[in-house]
This record gives sequence, structure tokens and C-alpha cells, in this order.
Amino acid sequence: MNARIGIGYLLLAILLTAAVGLPAAARESGPGAAGPDRSSPRATFRTFLQAMIDAKEGSNDRIADAAACFDLSGVTAGSRPTAGRQLASDLKNYLDRVELIDLERIPEEVDGSRWVYLRDRNGEVSLTRDDGGLWLFSRETIAAMPELLASVRGKAIVEGIQGGGGAPSSVAGLIRERMSPQLLKRIFLLENWQWLALMVLAFLGVILDWVVRFIVGTWLKRLLAASDRLREDKFQSDFLRPIGILAMGLLWMALLRVLDLPVKAFDALNFAVQLVIACGAVWGAYRLVDLVAAHFLALAQETETKVDDILVPMLRRAIKIVVIAFGVLFIAGNLDIDITSLLAGLGIGGLAFALAAKDTVENLFGSVTVLIDRPFQIGDWVKIGNTEGTVEEIGFRSTRIRTFYNSRITVPNSTLVNAAVDNLGERRYRRISCKIGVQYDTPPAKIDAFCEGIREIVRRHPYTRKDYYNVYFNEFADSSLNILLYVFHECPDWTTELRERHRLFVDIVKLAQGLGVEFAFPTQTLHLASVPHGMAGADPAAVAVPPADGSADEAIRLGRSEADAILASLGAEPQAPVKFNDPDSLRTGK
Repeated sequence: MNARIGIGYLLLAILLTAAVGLPAAARESGPGAAGPDRSSPRATFRTFLQAMIDAKEGSNDRIADAAACFDLSGVTAGSRPTAGRQLASDLKNYLDRVELIDLERIPEEVDGSRWVYLRDRNGEVSLTRDDGGLWLFSRETIAAMPELLASVRGKAIVEGIQGGGGAPSSVAGLIRERMSPQLLKRIFLLENWQWLALMVLAFLGVILDWVVRFIVGTWLKRLLAASDRLREDKFQSDFLRPIGILAMGLLWMALLRVLDLPVKAFDALNFAVQLVIACGAVWGAYRLVDLVAAHFLALAQETETKVDDILVPMLRRAIKIVVIAFGVLFIAGNLDIDITSLLAGLGIGGLAFALAAKDTVENLFGSVTVLIDRPFQIGDWVKIGNTEGTVEEIGFRSTRIRTFYNSRITVPNSTLVNAAVDNLGERRYRRISCKIGVQYDTPPAKIDAFCEGIREIVRRHPYTRKDYYNVYFNEFADSSLNILLYVFHECPDWTTELRERHRLFVDIVKLAQGLGVEFAFPTQTLHLASVPHGMAGADPAAVAVPPADGSADEAIRLGRSEADAILASLGAEPQAPVKFNDPDSLRTGK
């Protein structure tokens, strides 16, 4: 199934590429500076007439040589091949109905850069010499061609002309032969039937746009539904709009050439159509990149590694830049902008551009560093300098981080080369270190029971680390006896950590209530009595009183005896070191 999807995308890419390259290919086949003999007016006439005779006899490729005899510098590059062929046919049709051309009457050498073959009230047929010394039919001849051709319409071909009638019969010629005189009249710029044909052509383009979008949309829905990864209508509709426009432009280009429009009208309309095709192809390729990238991003989300989650968006941007660059070059070519000079100018200014793009290059290397070292991935909780949050997107120039107060911070990738990246999302264990304060009047037995109960809770909780934890009476604070709780949770994310921390603390509170342990809060007690400090509240009978004579030796003896009584429970051998797989080793007494 993935193979079918890839083949479908490949066919669409080929269609778009062919559409973009169609006008360029036609333009490359046009006449160039080098070619048939046009060194004099006679040579140009000879070349033109012989090429048209050969075309009439079946060598259609010779029409290009005849078209090379016209000065098409005033026509846009994309229209020159078609306009040149049409002009060659029209001029031959006109001359064949005027007179038999005697090449010996046409001079080989002419003073000046202009020579007129004939002139009447409808216009003239003349040749001019260009900067390269070639003699070409002038722009005035091209501009007057509709009137000249209309003036001889209906006349017979002069007897004795070889290859009479111009090029092989065209669609426009066949239409004119069957058209009523009213439709052949020229009211404004074009003949009446040509205006009607343009309206029909526009209507057909709109219909084709709708049909293509329907057919491609149906096929695309089946393809994406079979993939079970992309079913969003937005991707499909965004891609179908330029496809319809592209099909409409291709239809206009194919049919516009058969209408035999005047050169200026054809040039303007053909330029507009090529612009529509170029924009449709670039737009379609741009949206195709989104469609393919969305498909592969869905595939990447199913894999365990997150490297492809980073690569797909970056490649999508890179390919989009390439598509836009080619589109700009193609449109510039249609506008007759010298791309070679433009690229040369960029080469001259390359140093200045490189200096200006220094930060961009650094950011690019920073993005490469992120891809190679992988200090973090999309979705990780990171801390970079004073920036802390979740990685949302990694681009060529910057990395975007969503903070915990929901703002979005853009970090240039160049800073990642030398910055210390604290990837909190890569933690295996999440630590809890806190102090649990109980009241000062809590008996030692309850403290031991409370600590052991907390250890048992830690041992039984599903997310706590079982091979390392500490729960001990740790500190005499101002208002409480503090028990250190030092434990780790093994959680995939912060939310799970908060949930398990909550569960652990609630169980500790329940344990304290069951054992009768009271949590302490800040208090201060004032004692107004003559009882020595530290003896208040104790049973006088149970208190060891130092001797009245105040002997230091006696006080030391009394202190040691009390310590011996407390430490007698430890036994002769010291307790073994802590082993987390032995719960008894964590107890503080036998």
C-alpha cells in the first residue's frame, strides 16, 4: 500500500514538473541567433520562401527556419515559437496572393539598416538589420500583418507560385473557410469569431478546472483513505486548487494557438496563460510537498525514534525553498529577465551576502549539531540558559520552545553549539526530597513506626524506585522533629510524576493518622518555672538527678550509665549496612 501511495505522489510530481517545463521546452526550440542564412535581404527572402515550400511539402520542422526570419524581439520569450510560426504562415499567404517574387530584384547589398519590399495603405513588408548584422522582417511588418492578410482574403493564389498557400492548413484557416462574413469582420482588435472563441475557451477552462478537481479529489481520497494516515480535507483541498488551475492553464495554452490571433494579442494572452501555468505548477508543487510531508510525518509518529520527527519538517522547508526558487526562475524567464546576468550579479555580491548571512550560517550549523548530537527531541522538557519549557519545533534557523506559562520562545540554533542544555525530559528518575515535621512530644517508638511505615509505602508504590530510598529522623528543627523523605519516581513525564507524588503523600498522611502521629507547625512555648531547662513535663521519679555536691566525675558517670541503658538494645554486633532488598536493614533498631 505504501508503494502505491509513493507511485501516486511520484506521478503527481512528474505532472507538475512537466507543466513547469513545457513552456521552457518550447522556448528552447525557438530560433536563435545562429541558424539559416539571413545575411542580406535577398538571403532572408530566399531562406523564408524555401523553408515555407519545404513545410508545405511535409517538412514541418522547417517552419522554425522561416520563423527565424522575423524580428521577434518585441515578443515575450514564451510566445516567440508560436508567434513566429503563425507569422511565417500569414506572410506566405499574403505574398502568394500579391505577386510572384523575383529574388533577383531583391538586393544583396543595402545602404542603411532598412529596406522596404512593398508598401500600401494597409501596411508594409520591410526588413531591418539587427545588431548582429542579420536581416529580419521588421516589427512594422509584424504589426501590419492582420490588415495585410485581411486585404487579400478571398483572392486566388498567383499562378506559378511554388508551395502556395503558406503552411499546411491550420485550424483557424479551416474555420475561416466555413465562417459567415459577419463573424470575419474586425470590430475591435480581433475578428468577431475570435472574441466568441475566447469566451468559449474561458468557459471550457472553468469546466475543466471543476472536472479535474473532482477526478483528482476522488482518486486522492481513495488513496489517502487506503493509507489510513491522512484523511484531512484541508490537505486535499489545498492541493486540488492549484491542480485545477494548472489544468485550466494547459487547456488555454493548447487552444489559444489555433485561434490565429494577432501577434500582440497572442503575446499578451499567451504571457498571461503561461503565468497562470507557472503559478499553478509552483503552487501545486508547494502544496504537494505539504501533502507528502504530512504523510511521512504520520509515518514518523509511529516510530520510536524522534529523529524523523525533526527531519521531516526540515526537509519540507528545504524542498519548499527549492520549489519557490525554480518557480521564480521560470517566471523570470517568461518576463524576459536575463537569468544569467542575475546569477552573475549574485556571484559578484556573494561575499557581501555571505557576511550578511553569517548568523544564518551559524544557525544552520547549529541545526546540524542538534541532528547529530541530539541533545533533545521534540516534546522534551529542556532548560537552555534562562529558557525552560517543552521543545515544540526544530527548524533550520531556530528551535521553538513552549514555556510552562504558554508563551513561545524562539532560540537561535547557533546558541546551542556552546550552550549547556539541561534535558529534563531525559531523566529516568524524578527525585522527591522533603522533610516531614512531627511534633516534639511524639514518642520515639512512634517515630520508628512512622518511618518504617513510610518505607513500606515506598516499597509497594508502583512508580517508586525500589533500589534506593531514605526515610530517617534527620533533624531537630525549631518547631518540629524532621524526618527526611528521599525517594525517586520512575515516570515518563511530569504529569505522571505529580500524580504519583500526590498518591504517595496522601498515603503518608493516612499512615500518620493511623499511628496517631501529629504533624508539627511553627509554635513557641514560654516556660515560667524553676524547673531546670529541658526537665519540664518529665516524671521527676524517672529523671536522673546529678549529685548535690556537683562532682564532675559523678555527672559523667551518670551520663554514661543512661547512655548504656539506651544503647543496650543495639546488641554486641553493629547493625549491618543498608540493603534495599532487606527491609529489616533499614530499621533503626533491633
